[in-house]
Amino acid sequence: MTITIKHLTPADTSGVIELIGSLHDWFDEDARERAIPIDLRFQDGFVADDGKRIVGFITLYVAEGRVNIGWMGVHADFHRQGIGGDLLEAAESYCRERGIAVLATYTLGEAVEYEPYDATRAFYFAHRFSIYQRSQTDNPACPEEIKLKKLVAL
Repeated sequence: MTITIKHLTPADTSGVIELIGSLHDWFDEDARERAIPIDLRFQDGFVADDGKRIVGFITLYVAEGRVNIGWMGVHADFHRQGIGGDLLEAAESYCRERGIAVLATYTLGEAVEYEPYDATRAFYFAHRFSIYQRSQTDNPACPEEIKLKKLVAL
């Protein structure tokens, strides 16, 4: 099976929304029902398509002199097949095209003991992201967030 990485278009919105509906371990109801559908209208990005459906996506926006990952997900049936890495490569190309040397994101910190986010942190660390900021929050479900960045060769 061939996976194609392509630029996110408005026509992909329903496929991304269908995908996020299957990612309950990573996206809570507010993210699935409200935040991501809104952000898809305003953020740029890429999708991974297997020819039948969207199996992965990444959204991007520029702020504070960095390209920031807004949302990223890969269907559980397609984990560990390199799709997440391919989406990050597309994001790095996006950085280079814009002359921006930093790709950044945030996720739950290590204080949150939850296997899906252990895997998320491991994924970013394996792709040479490093922590540049830790924040404590007043949200009991997410007491710590970490901001991660990767320097992109221009």
